[in-house]
Amino acid sequence: MLSSSATVPIAVLRALLVTAAFAAQPPTLADAALYGQADAARSLIAAGADVNAPDDTGMTPLMIAAEEGHVAIARLLIAAKADVDATSRDKTTALMYAASANRGDLVLLLLASGANVDARNLGGMTALMVGAFGGHLDPVRALLASHADVNAHDNQGRTALMAAASNGDAAVVRALVDAGADVRVGDVGGGVALTYAAAAGSTEAVDLLLKRGATAKPGDLVLAASACSAPTVRALVAAGLAPGGAAGGPSPLFAAAGENCADVVALLLDRGANINATDNDGWTPLIKATAAGFTDVVRVLLQRGADMDVADKLERTAWMYAATQGHEEIAALFEAEKSRRKK
Repeated sequence: MLSSSATVPIAVLRALLVTAAFAAQPPTLADAALYGQADAARSLIAAGADVNAPDDTGMTPLMIAAEEGHVAIARLLIAAKADVDATSRDKTTALMYAASANRGDLVLLLLASGANVDARNLGGMTALMVGAFGGHLDPVRALLASHADVNAHDNQGRTALMAAASNGDAAVVRALVDAGADVRVGDVGGGVALTYAAAAGSTEAVDLLLKRGATAKPGDLVLAASACSAPTVRALVAAGLAPGGAAGGPSPLFAAAGENCADVVALLLDRGANINATDNDGWTPLIKATAAGFTDVVRVLLQRGADMDVADKLERTAWMYAATQGHEEIAALFEAEKSRRKK
């Protein structure tokens, strides 16, 4: 007899629940695919179950098996003439579900069974794009080996390379570039793969793209600064970008100060960014950090000599913002710095 403290393993409990559910109500083929019940799937197929019947969400048994990683059931379904290119309501195929869920073995099986490698969903995404977005190297390699269009783009002009860069996965970025992905092509907003890598703060991906011919732009530095990625900022500055940003454009220092990125603020100042630069409202990085209550950034700026008396267009200084917005710790920093500078 079990003691009151005995526990049942989760996997065993799940199996018992599934068995009980099947006993209470005959399973559908979609149920069998979802729970990995190969024997039930085999019996249902033999009894004439429709292998392409979608469930309430619009997914076929093959899509479900592909997403869940149930290879044996997928083989049974394919042998029973399941449509490998059937689509769900948003035009997603079993191959896309497998790639998205990092099911490399299912991707290989579906490709070997004739799945359309470049099929698109309603958003224009292919299996390669969804696999790249997830950072799933094995599915990406399998799709590339089957000659997936490496430069296909979705409805927003985004490519698999951009998807991989946004994920920050350098290994997938490398696989795509090695397969001929264009590092210079842009999406509908003008963003390129390097833009996505910078925004993700993926230094390894940024370095790789730069070595493969990508050109760094001032906006990339702003994105990396906003992401609080000091290594990525360092790489972009080393690639020739001005630490202060483009004339009249967004400032990397303001971006870092506004996101509480103290390390990036210090790095940009070390590289020569103007500590007292002002934006269209007359704000300095010190005013921006103070108004936001970012104590660590304020501390860095004060230590580096930021001017505490610059007033914005409302004639308010940084220390005024500290006093009026209740940032007591920052106000104390200002008082201490005022005393230090008088000596």
